[in-house]
Amino acid sequence: MPKKALPRTNWLQSTAVRVTRVQFLFIAAYMVSVIIFDSWNLIAHTAVSQRWTAAGILLCLNAILWYLARMKFKNDNIYIAEILVIILADIAFAGMNVFWERGMASRAVALFAVPIITAATLRSRNALIATAALCTSAYSIAAVRYFNLHYGEGFRVELYGAVIFYSALFFVMSWLLLIVIRPEDHI
Repeated sequence: MPKKALPRTNWLQSTAVRVTRVQFLFIAAYMVSVIIFDSWNLIAHTAVSQRWTAAGILLCLNAILWYLARMKFKNDNIYIAEILVIILADIAFAGMNVFWERGMASRAVALFAVPIITAATLRSRNALIATAALCTSAYSIAAVRYFNLHYGEGFRVELYGAVIFYSALFFVMSWLLLIVIRPEDHI
């Protein structure tokens, strides 16, 4: 009996499905960290509420996008749009966390790596550079707003030094990922 040919999935659909699966792990790790910090009373109850709500919204959005990514569409732009929505949601999520964790003193800057790496899955130089620019914008807005709302928690030179350093780091990370995903363009 001849084997049936399995339907081929295009690379954008499989990428969208895999990105949403990894996003579930990211959200779960974030929620576990909130549980741990809350159980040791390291963050205030209002902060737990804010973070849990943001993670819950991100989880709902990701579940919808995961469901849509598993559907077959004739137009590949739908899968690209799904990944772009995830990138934008992750940038907003990281920006809010930076603001909630004291702006320039925040450890949540590492969360900006998630949308940058996610953008690399599109194998597009423009997507990577645009994501780095959006991360720069979100980080600088969060850090500067927090600094001006809580004036006196640091020095202005420290604020702008951190904004410049992390902004440059976002672009360096993007360019390094560009070398990995498109090595023939950088000989």
